[in-house]
Formats: sequence, structure tokens, C-alpha cells
Amino acid sequence: MAIVLNKWKIQIKLFSLKLTMFITRLATFLLLIVVSLSQAKDSQPFDFFQGTYHDFTVCLRINNITIEEYEKFDDTNNLDNVLKENVELKHKCNIRCQLEREPTKWLNARGEVDLKSMKATSETGVSISKCMEKAPQEACAYVYKLVICAFKSGHSAIKFASYEHIPEETGGLIAEQQADLFDYDTIDL
Repeated sequence: MAIVLNKWKIQIKLFSLKLTMFITRLATFLLLIVVSLSQAKDSQPFDFFQGTYHDFTVCLRINNITIEEYEKFDDTNNLDNVLKENVELKHKCNIRCQLEREPTKWLNARGEVDLKSMKATSETGVSISKCMEKAPQEACAYVYKLVICAFKSGHSAIKFASYEHIPEETGGLIAEQQADLFDYDTIDL
């Protein structure tokens, strides 16, 4: 009778571990889907701005842009115009204003692109430099062009550092659970 009870306890523990592994893997999978969707959603050139709401509204006010106007400008249906730089100067100046308030500086003291400060990779740096060869002299249009060039080059101003640890942490947890599972796979009676 004791052997049968021990066998059932082991089977229950084995089932519990397998269920935990399944739930952990499912949760990891769902979390990765959410992260992927949030990254895919960030498809506008200006989604990397980290400024405060106050900075954002100050820039809008300085450039005489309403929230509604900005929403139309930043709408995915307007992306073609945005990428072709077919937008009003006030929107370009707004982007310059926002970029100037960013913690990572993209311009040097002369107001020119600074690839090192941008932390551009060599590949994106070449692409941005080539794109900026035809940049306008007007300051707002120049900065706007820089943001568009960076976007087109694939320069990632946003690093999803808060999500980078997920595969390692869940991988370690899964490995631990798998090791525990192996301990219970062989039943010594």
C-alpha cells in the first residue's frame, strides 16, 4: 500500500511539474507576442521620443499645433506623406523641438548630425549619412530629415532593454523545471 501511495505521490508531482512547465511556456509565449505586437505598433518615425507630456505639449504650443492636428500628422494613414517629408514646416519644427528635449542628443553644437551621440551602428550610420547628403539647410527641415533618415535606416533609438532579460530568465526557469522533471522520470520501486 505504501509503495502505491508513493507511486501516486510521484505521479502527482510529475504531473504538477509538467503542468507548471506548460503554464510557464505559455505565459512566456504570450508575453513575447505582446512584446512583438508593441514593437510592431511602433511603426511611426517619431515613436522613439521619450520626452515628457509637458515637453510634448510645450513643443505643440510653440509651433501652434493642436493635439488633433498632431494626431492627424502622426496617424499611420499619413505615413506616406511623413516619409516623403510632404508636411508643413510647423510639424517639422515640432519634431525638432521634441528631438532637442530628448536625453540622447542627435546633433552636435553646430546643429549637425552626430552619429556617435546617436549611437548609430556602422551600418545605420552609413545609411543616415548618405540620406543626409541632400538635407535642407533650414534647421527644422534638417532635423526632420535626420529623423526620417534614421527611421528609414532602421536606426533603433528605442532599446527594449526591459524585455531583453525575458528569454534568459524563462530559459533558466524552464531548464530547472526540466531538470526536476528528469529526476522524476525514473521511478525506483
